[in-house]
Amino acid sequence: MPTERVAIFVDGANLYHSIKSYYKGVLDYEQLLSAALDGRKLLRATFYIVEKQEPDETSGTRSFVYNLNKFGYKVRSKPLIVHETTTPEGERSISHKGDWDIGIIVDMMRLAEHADTYVLVSGDGDYVEAVEYLQSEKGLRVEVVSAAQCTAQTLLDVCDLHTDLADIPNLFREKTPGYRHQQATGVSA
Repeated sequence: MPTERVAIFVDGANLYHSIKSYYKGVLDYEQLLSAALDGRKLLRATFYIVEKQEPDETSGTRSFVYNLNKFGYKVRSKPLIVHETTTPEGERSISHKGDWDIGIIVDMMRLAEHADTYVLVSGDGDYVEAVEYLQSEKGLRVEVVSAAQCTAQTLLDVCDLHTDLADIPNLFREKTPGYRHQQATGVSA
């Protein structure tokens, strides 16, 4: 029986926003990768981050990316785009744009001929159409790892398996005195 080849796609911003209100401690990214892989053969694990462009955060971001690489993730990043507008009344409005949804979907399509199973670490319902396509047209098994309370029901309905972050043993560890929150990446190191 051939070895099941698994590709893992981690939507870092979605992961960060979904866990920050529900879990205490620091997420262990090496444990996350191990749980998602579940003893199968790793084809590729990609972690997608959006970086806030602040000069004082670059060393923290580099350290975070270095650690992700050390654990086995390929890291893709892009800058957070800030739009500032002024209303006709003179009020200033600021909006932020920074997600990897389309980039992750494109990477999923590119890798489809080489994998047997995808593990998507995100609870975002925007992936539903891509998941259905990959299952029906490419024959891929698509699993989702996410915080259950922050996962779109439509994504739960289409995935082949859902793993709640709360059910992964030793996923969160205590904050240490040297703990530093990584604003630039949208995730904790």
